[in-house]
Amino acid sequence: MIRIVKRASLLAATIPAAALSFLLAAACATAPPAGMHVERIETRSLPSPNEVLVVTPPSYASSPSRRYPVLYFLHDGYGDGLSLERRGVAAEAFARMRDGRLPEFLIVAPDGPGTWFSDSHDGVRRFEEYLTQDLPRTIEAKYRAIPAKASRGITGISMGGYGSVKTAIKHPDLYGSVSALSGAIIPFGWNELKRYSWVARWTLMRAFGRSAEDNSLDANDAWLLIWRLCFDAPPFSVELRAGTEDFYGLDRVAAQYGMLLNERGIPTTVVLEPGGHDWSYWKGAMMGILAWHGARFEYDPPAAGERRVGSRAEGTEGRLPKNEVAAEEKLVVGEKNP
Repeated sequence: MIRIVKRASLLAATIPAAALSFLLAAACATAPPAGMHVERIETRSLPSPNEVLVVTPPSYASSPSRRYPVLYFLHDGYGDGLSLERRGVAAEAFARMRDGRLPEFLIVAPDGPGTWFSDSHDGVRRFEEYLTQDLPRTIEAKYRAIPAKASRGITGISMGGYGSVKTAIKHPDLYGSVSALSGAIIPFGWNELKRYSWVARWTLMRAFGRSAEDNSLDANDAWLLIWRLCFDAPPFSVELRAGTEDFYGLDRVAAQYGMLLNERGIPTTVVLEPGGHDWSYWKGAMMGILAWHGARFEYDPPAAGERRVGSRAEGTEGRLPKNEVAAEEKLVVGEKNP
């Protein structure tokens, strides 16, 4: 299926006014934005604690008995665990949840520069192990997260998009919804490395081995992994989204890999839309990714008397209002969106 869619206090009495203004400004500058927390998670899978951005939804503090789905976000190759905050995506997501344009869920972003969110060949940084074990276990113990596959999703940008798809394929019982934005879902064969930029080549060899005779590239190649599998029942749904002006041609990769996923029994939608391989495209496209996951999460039923704006109980979970549909045309291939 192919379709086109549009889219004054004691302190004041004892500190000079100028100094007081400076202190207040500094305090405001360092205060974390609404809903955002940074955790340091201890894990045996990594050589040091991992810093993780956690975005709690607007009603989290005022609804102490309510539980929420979780979306895990994996950053791009030039980013880090705070990319969503730094680029304004976390604040925009929080605002949309607050006014009902997005349903409410937790967003969790671990820090994994250069890791490809995988277990390193030398065993020093076992990021896939951490991502699928200690990270969700810690989040579900500390935060009111719904500990169920249908309420757990994973997404990522570029390198992180590869990580989200590869992790889900290797752990099909973990996530109910999976997506990638400009996902670097590229072949990993040793002879393929020379085709890639020196940065990608260096990080791939750092993660998966520097020798043609001794590496774990094939074991982490998303193409080889899916070729070896075929699902009778869909393990999860997938959205692959990319800009048609992607410098690395990852829009074509998304289209090809999406067809393969559908062939192997994983319902996949591919969204190709105007945009490049940069944050000028990613910031807006992430809103579509968040809405897609929001529409697929399972939520706890509302408590007696509780009204949730944009909730599934009202039949509008995850749907964008008409004024939020992008004006640019998009080519959508695969599983039909709601």
